[in-house]
Amino acid sequence: MFGRGSGVSARWDDPDTYEGKYPPDWDFRRKAVYERDNYTCQHCGVRSGPHAGDGGAVLHAHHQIPLNRGGGNHLENLATVCQSCHDRAHGHPTGRNYENRGYNGVRILRRTGNIFMRIIRRFL
Repeated sequence: MFGRGSGVSARWDDPDTYEGKYPPDWDFRRKAVYERDNYTCQHCGVRSGPHAGDGGAVLHAHHQIPLNRGGGNHLENLATVCQSCHDRAHGHPTGRNYENRGYNGVRILRRTGNIFMRIIRRFL
């Protein structure tokens, strides 16, 4: 189901192998996780995708073990969650809400911290 033809490459499982917030095959990974989880939030059970028609919930692929705590982008570490559950898991708005509601300062600090930690890890 998620082999060669899926567009997901094991090369990008490790966040140290690419630059930026998401791996180059993120859209393929995200969609593979939604399909695997049957377009259902793994926290609250709300459904979306082909099951919900036009009124479906906005879904996200959530890292169960965060990247900054050693988690990777492998499919086993990703779970389908709805917008509300994703916001709750992070303690702040995520996705489009995160970018549009003035959380850029937090985002910049988080990104700077991630870069700093990558540099430190390379020297340890």
